[in-house]
Amino acid sequence: MVYRSGMQISSGKASRLKKAKGADVYDLIRRAITRGRFVPGQRLSERELAAQYGVSRTPIREAFRHLIQEGLVVYEPHRGYRIVILSEDLARQILAVREPLEGLAARLSAQRDPQGTAKAMRQTIARARRAYEEGQLSELISTNQGFHESMVERSGNVLLTAMYRTLQGYLGLMMNISLSWPRRPPETIQEHIQIIRAIQSGKGEAAERAVRRHIRSAYAGVLRNV
Repeated sequence: MVYRSGMQISSGKASRLKKAKGADVYDLIRRAITRGRFVPGQRLSERELAAQYGVSRTPIREAFRHLIQEGLVVYEPHRGYRIVILSEDLARQILAVREPLEGLAARLSAQRDPQGTAKAMRQTIARARRAYEEGQLSELISTNQGFHESMVERSGNVLLTAMYRTLQGYLGLMMNISLSWPRRPPETIQEHIQIIRAIQSGKGEAAERAVRRHIRSAYAGVLRNV
């Protein structure tokens, strides 16, 4: 399976980005990182992004400033900006936060709205299969993120949701690596189905266990490729 990733945007989408306002640029670039359209270590050009979003370089630099504070972008003198490289140590740190956070989200959503959460998550399965079959890594990552977002948003805990948003950029980078391994996408889809079943049962502990197993498997996938 050969995947197509990177910042690939259709002409229709590009025309919509031309209407972006300066205040929107940070969200647009961050979403590109979160959804896997930028890859770990990729260089970022102020000039190219300014042209793509139809803005001056000033909001691009401002967006970079915020993304540096988040740890998603780094600046190197004389070389410019790039997406952070996902090291083994950083992956471990992300796992240490992600596993208990999503485990709690699974438990709460299973207890609060098992049927609604399962239905929302199930809608991503067909899209994930199609993205995998077509070799569309960015779409696969986006769908994967949507699966987890559905669970977190239905946890009913606004603080948990806010904390998860902070993690999402890092998760996009991790998914870019783990899902590039040909065996991992089918495994991920099967693990997602198991999570849906556990949440639909309304048993919080079972849902949490299923999510934790899935996250550890994803982490193992990252280590294979880091």
